[in-house]
Amino acid sequence: MDSGPDRYTTSPRIRPLDGHKPLRRSATVSERISASLRQLQKKSADALAAAAAPNTSQIADDGKPLSHVDKGKGREPLNGDMPQVLSPPISPLDDNTPSVPPKPLPQILLAGLSFSPSAVSQLLTRAAAELPLRPVKFPLLGEYQDAFTGEEFVTWLKDNVEGFGGNLDHAEEAARELTEGENVLRRLGELGNQFEVSDDAFYQFRPRVIFVCS
Repeated sequence: MDSGPDRYTTSPRIRPLDGHKPLRRSATVSERISASLRQLQKKSADALAAAAAPNTSQIADDGKPLSHVDKGKGREPLNGDMPQVLSPPISPLDDNTPSVPPKPLPQILLAGLSFSPSAVSQLLTRAAAELPLRPVKFPLLGEYQDAFTGEEFVTWLKDNVEGFGGNLDHAEEAARELTEGENVLRRLGELGNQFEVSDDAFYQFRPRVIFVCS
């Protein structure tokens, strides 16, 4: 005897509660945090873009507000486009400001007379032109050019420096100070740099000191 479908063994058809939409998975905690970070980044980018945007409330030369600023290359800068100078402008030097003169070079004393470095240089230049300079040879040392004797140099100083008054002792003292003190003359063929008034003692003008003050 057929009594119809079994209501107890047949699985009932399960429908969504709303009858139309399927069930959706809720967002996890990490997904919600990522979404919040993306929103914060977008807000920050929008704020930076708004701060970097040109000021559209600038006033043109005719007194009307500028509603649009041309961003093209090569345009003439508008009033207010130039960056502001944060540091105070540097004022030019006052013409009345006293200038500091350079310090004078120290004087050179020769036999009690004071000479400027320029005067000494001129004196040595003249001596190099008027002394009988010649080459001289020394055994094992070789040949030296433009040499003169200590006696010749003292005689030249005596005859050409007016302040010495023709005094041979003053000329000899000055020659010794130039050689041993100022290191202007170089002794040849001997150790040391002593000055001797002799026709056997030969000297040269040092090229690094002559003419430097002329």
